[in-house]
Amino acid sequence: MIIKANKIVLEIKNNKKQWLSIFFVFFISLNMYTQQIPNYTQYVYNMQIINPAYVGSRADLSISLLSRHQWLGIEGAPITRTFSVNGRTKRGLGIGATIVNDKIGLSESTNINIDASFTIITSQFSRLSFGLKGGITFFSNNLANAITPDNDIYASTSGDFPNVGFGAFFYNKRFYVGLSMPYLLETPQFYIEENAQKINLARNANYFFSTGALFKLTENLLFKPSTMVRYTSDLPVSIDINSNFLYRNIIEAGLSYRYENSVSALFSVIINEKYRIGYAYDHKLSTLGGNFSSHEIIFHLDFNLKRNTRWLLHDKCYF
Repeated sequence: MIIKANKIVLEIKNNKKQWLSIFFVFFISLNMYTQQIPNYTQYVYNMQIINPAYVGSRADLSISLLSRHQWLGIEGAPITRTFSVNGRTKRGLGIGATIVNDKIGLSESTNINIDASFTIITSQFSRLSFGLKGGITFFSNNLANAITPDNDIYASTSGDFPNVGFGAFFYNKRFYVGLSMPYLLETPQFYIEENAQKINLARNANYFFSTGALFKLTENLLFKPSTMVRYTSDLPVSIDINSNFLYRNIIEAGLSYRYENSVSALFSVIINEKYRIGYAYDHKLSTLGGNFSSHEIIFHLDFNLKRNTRWLLHDKCYF
């Protein structure tokens, strides 16, 4: 096993064009039954993707666009693009939709979900919401063109499978905490068995815990620490620690550390306290050599239509 692993690493270093093909098939050969959910650095402003209870918490109408390019210079490296939109009614019902397109090597998937939430008034300045997510994922794996160390040949696959998830979200203007399980069903995208079309409960689902706070340091400077913990039974726990500073409600900058994985720098410009343009650069902590850095851009808009009968009024673009 060690010799075979060394052979794969050697081929990675000698031929970057074949790297993703080798990685992808090796990925399948390890019997990956884990739900594959893309990582994000600016997840605080893209929370709807992983927690449907977040729908409606920001404004009457929120729209986000995100594009993430990983491992620059390596052919077939992961590319993720997301679109999310959500709104809310006066009676506490939030509704939205998300589209996530994810490419890595010979594999591509497009996930389309409808999200809904219901918000409960817990006090004058705090709210608790519960959310449901449901949709479908379309995928295609062009395995017939894969290049492997042993010249194994796999048949290409394509298909679709349903998505179901849920989440909870408690928040006020200076603090939030969320817990979610965005995919309750098994993902058959990386199966090569004949029973790949069967619908089963996920055996190795992802659990997300997120929290953040807001501290006023000076009249013009705010400190925004946050963290996200991602747990999957057959993988190491992923822990993100973020430290952002917001100056005059216009410029935000900070650093992020993903435990034993990467370090990131983030920068955002906020226009009229509602429209955010953000950029993040990730440096992968890798021993394989090569360029494993990533770039991520997000564009977020909030439109307040003053439907605040049940909702907590957010007059700043903090979270």
